[in-house]
Amino acid sequence: MPRFFFNIYDEVATIDEVGVDLPDVAAAREAAIEEARAVIGEAVKRGRIDLSHRIEVEDEARRPVLMLPFSAAIEIEGPVNKGGPGDLPGS
Repeated sequence: MPRFFFNIYDEVATIDEVGVDLPDVAAAREAAIEEARAVIGEAVKRGRIDLSHRIEVEDEARRPVLMLPFSAAIEIEGPVNKGGPGDLPGS
């Protein structure tokens, strides 16, 4: 089974030195989505999400096989507002 490495680029670069055995690139993409969602979840607790962050997946030879921006891991619904007076219904 091939090994894939998941390098996270957010406030700092975290290079995966261990990797994970997965059947194919499609499975690696799903694993990258799960990891991005976990990182985003932690960022929500701090009150800030930067959707320009990304995970880059490499194969066993450390060649890039995909890049997943955090924005591709989630779907945002509803209006975006900051909770100010102008956001009240009827404003």
